[in-house]
Amino acid sequence: MKKDFKAEQEHLRTIYKELLVVKKKAEKVLNQHHKEGTKLMLTMKDGISRDISSYSNQLETFSAIEIKNREIDQLNMKHDSWAYRLDTVNRLLKEPYFGRIDLEFENEKGVESFYLGVNSFRTLENEDRVIDWRAPIAELYYNQDLGKSSYKIQDDRVYVNLVLRRQFNLKKDQLIDYYDTSVAINDKLLLQALSSNSSEYMQDITATIQKEQNEIIRDIKSHTLLVNGIAGSGKTSAVLQRIAYLLYQYRQHLLPEDVVLLAPNPVFMNYISKVLPNLGEKNPSNFTMHQLINFQLPNSYKLENQFAYLKRIAKSTVSKQANVLRSEAFFTFLVKKMQNYSFKSTDFKAIKRREKEIFSPQDIVKLYTEIPKTQIANKQVQALAKHIKQNLDKRLRKKARTQKMYDKITQMTEAEQKKYFDEFIKNDSKARIAVLAYQYLKRIYRKTVCQIENFHWVNLKVLFCDFYKEYTKEEVILNDELTVDEGVILLIIWHFFVMSLTKRNVRFVLVDEVQDYSPIQLRLLLELYPRASFTLLGDENQAIFQTYIDFSTITEIFEKAGNSVTQKNLATSYRSNGPITALFKQLAENHKTINVVTIQETGDQPQFIGAKTKEDYEQKLIAILQHLPKDQSTALITKDVKQAEYLNKKLMKVLKIHSFTKSTAHVPGIGINLLPISIAKGLEFDNVILHDVSAENYHSKHDKKLLYTGISRGMKKIFLLYKGSKSHLFGIKKAGT
Repeated sequence: MKKDFKAEQEHLRTIYKELLVVKKKAEKVLNQHHKEGTKLMLTMKDGISRDISSYSNQLETFSAIEIKNREIDQLNMKHDSWAYRLDTVNRLLKEPYFGRIDLEFENEKGVESFYLGVNSFRTLENEDRVIDWRAPIAELYYNQDLGKSSYKIQDDRVYVNLVLRRQFNLKKDQLIDYYDTSVAINDKLLLQALSSNSSEYMQDITATIQKEQNEIIRDIKSHTLLVNGIAGSGKTSAVLQRIAYLLYQYRQHLLPEDVVLLAPNPVFMNYISKVLPNLGEKNPSNFTMHQLINFQLPNSYKLENQFAYLKRIAKSTVSKQANVLRSEAFFTFLVKKMQNYSFKSTDFKAIKRREKEIFSPQDIVKLYTEIPKTQIANKQVQALAKHIKQNLDKRLRKKARTQKMYDKITQMTEAEQKKYFDEFIKNDSKARIAVLAYQYLKRIYRKTVCQIENFHWVNLKVLFCDFYKEYTKEEVILNDELTVDEGVILLIIWHFFVMSLTKRNVRFVLVDEVQDYSPIQLRLLLELYPRASFTLLGDENQAIFQTYIDFSTITEIFEKAGNSVTQKNLATSYRSNGPITALFKQLAENHKTINVVTIQETGDQPQFIGAKTKEDYEQKLIAILQHLPKDQSTALITKDVKQAEYLNKKLMKVLKIHSFTKSTAHVPGIGINLLPISIAKGLEFDNVILHDVSAENYHSKHDKKLLYTGISRGMKKIFLLYKGSKSHLFGIKKAGT
């Protein structure tokens, strides 16, 4: 053991020195590149003739410019290559690698060692020292037991004997410890990582990826991957590692913007924002559903804010209108309407210039009758827009030839001539003035042309109300501020009846907390990203919003769209200690049928703390908050936004707290964080205090899911305070003090 430790320490120091050598070389090259680039830019004009009087001189000048451009391109390529290498080295200098595998290859003698890190590393002599965790051979580290195994490189399978799997605890060039393990679970390094304090941002799990997580990360066969995992099973961590893996696997033709990640709320988006950059990858396009709708809707429409939306869908009652707007049946109705719809005058708004009507709705309908109706609705509207522009152009050309325009152009001051034509009028013939008049009219009508091109003349709200009335036989009124549900429908109407919003470049879409998406929101995603493979993550026990959808319905929606669905279940709890996991497991609807495995079996028991009066409750709450470690993260979690706002007013004078009511962009971290369950979902904290778990506050089936979600945020300690009697939903005989 001592001999191995010494050998590993020496190996680490050797790698570290080689990293420093490459770092020094990269810095030198980049510094030299900067000097060369500056010199090149200063001498750019040298050797380039400005004489373009003849065709041959023009060719000579353009050739010289092209040569200079190639020099700049070569410098830029060299810069980017060494800058990337320096960035990688700086990342590895914090922890050069985390694992090692020893392999015997089939039909070959001897054992070969491979060290794995967050990125690959080659010496200046081009010798491999560290293998990227995403490389095909690295799968042996994550996925296989010791003994006979294999891995795949493109279409070839390589057979090996895995004789050693070693995990390291390193800090720069110092070996703290190492562990030899036969399987990829329950090892000391994992427990050590799980027992550490939570941080402001989610950390990558590269060194501790488990077998079932690795199957999700490296799955490139499933068109739609649906993951149902219990709270704390590492769903989000796995999906972020999956993004890094996909960017590596398809690095030749996949850009970060070709990947879309949908997160539950802005706080959570900030929380996960550092994971991929820490792995050397850029974050993909990432939105909440609210942001996706807001970005796509025309600017003239105002959407309720993100937290108003979360507050609304967290309520227990659902309006009839919301149920209709969220249903797949209403989506199917809109699909049918799109295929054979005939527009009428009320579907259009007048096209104006300075409040003067250029095209009335009746004018637009008249032009609509002149276009073919063989295509679907949005194709008709695009053809109509082109027809309107052509008609406007004819009007402008006709107007340009009038005496009135001739007089206006010829009477322009020199300043006006310079402004509109960038020259003075020398030829005042009617033909020349007509050309200038047309140029002038095109300029002053450019905003009108923008209206036409941007379809501002299509009345989405009228289409919405007409379709809703036809479907439900009831009237509906849209307020100036739209709900997200209304925004989704308007976006679908825009997509079907105005202009397709399909993003064909997007190859992968990953959706976290998928159980919170309505059927019609999922149908919208399938419309927007028809070429994408989907990864859907969720937990049916955390379905705390009105928009809840069960996993069988999710599967049905995607299969109807022609997407085969592969479902994987995660039942291992990594976040919470054993007693906390046992508590939230009892609240799970399927707790009798799921076999939850707890990695951290021991830990502090949950504490139920009762109070008889409001004053007694507040004193006990403040006492707990004051005595918890200041260097750990603590969440005071309420049932809803109203309770969070109330506690914020009560506590802000007594304690320093981070409340979502103060800053919606705040990332929960060290100290006291006050959040409703709807915002806390997806986050994790060292300590959790669940506010008022009384029978009065928590009593319904929906409340049971809220408790499951709130309790499962805790890693080390959890306190459950209540006034009067404790909620009957727990049904626990042993409940702490």
